[in-house]
Amino acid sequence: MNEDERLLVARLRAGEEDAYRELVDTYQDRILTVVARVAGSHADAEDLAQETFLKAFGAIDRFHGQSALYTWLYRIGVNTARDWVAHRRRRPAVSLDAFPAGVVDPPSEEAGPLEAAGVDDLRARVRDAMDRLPEPFRTTLILRELEGHAYEEVARILDVSIGTVESRLFRARSKLRALLLAELPTLPTD
Repeated sequence: MNEDERLLVARLRAGEEDAYRELVDTYQDRILTVVARVAGSHADAEDLAQETFLKAFGAIDRFHGQSALYTWLYRIGVNTARDWVAHRRRRPAVSLDAFPAGVVDPPSEEAGPLEAAGVDDLRARVRDAMDRLPEPFRTTLILRELEGHAYEEVARILDVSIGTVESRLFRARSKLRALLLAELPTLPTD
């Protein structure tokens, strides 16, 4: 944890109203993104992000500074979104925003109607396959591949070992590949 984070945490613990605003302003976009991706719902992301910050404010005295402040917030956000998904008892659809730019960008203007339809079909199949991944694999894959976190950071966010992250990523990729191969048998095998 850097010095700016230490000072912010001290101000939060002292109950400074400006510190709360600063925390939200600093991390709101990242928290919105991660909760939307984990929950698969941009429509509910603002509520989940707000709940994340409320939980963080209530637990700030339990933050020990062993990780970066945003890592702690991400962990709260991921757990909040996972709990929300479990409570809904169904797999929500993954938003197009949850995929890397090449997968979800609209086809170029030079693309013909057949190419555009093919891209749309591929997106739908990838979304469907992501929806069918079991929760721990889906979240780990999102944090690593879509959010771009290092293995160590994913481990801290999910509060698991790096070996667990590696195992989940391997299994998530294998399951996703199998699901996509079942839908798209023309995908390369290696």
